[in-house]
Amino acid sequence: MRSKHSRGNLFVANLPPEFSDDQLAEAFDSCGIVLSAAIARDPVTGKRLRYGFVDIATERAAKLAVEAMNGVAIDGHNIEVRISERAPGANKPPRPTPRAQPPLQRMTVRTNGGDTATGSFKPRPQPRREATFQVERRSLPRRSPN
Repeated sequence: MRSKHSRGNLFVANLPPEFSDDQLAEAFDSCGIVLSAAIARDPVTGKRLRYGFVDIATERAAKLAVEAMNGVAIDGHNIEVRISERAPGANKPPRPTPRAQPPLQRMTVRTNGGDTATGSFKPRPQPRREATFQVERRSLPRRSPN
């Protein structure tokens, strides 16, 4: 089972402009088990940027990949490879913190005699909406005994 924080995350720079994620994974396949490979993209245009990240299974394999692949020419571009300083998933937005439920509001309720009593406010349940889909029911085919 893979740990929460993998130890073999590599930063790869100076990639050819039309290099794909699959080509990046294939380039590092000989160094160890490639868990993922992704080329960065411009968030506005979607155009590939000339750097990416490769996630290799172990820290040892990542160090060997740096030694073997740093400075290698791919399609006329000498790539730069180093251990990534960012944690995997660092560019994910932070999860929102759950907000605390407000306490039930106390309100004054008048009884028939004009006295006041305190009670807790209970919201009315919302009416249940009708389903917007149809369920198709079919009988399963019978198996013949062997």
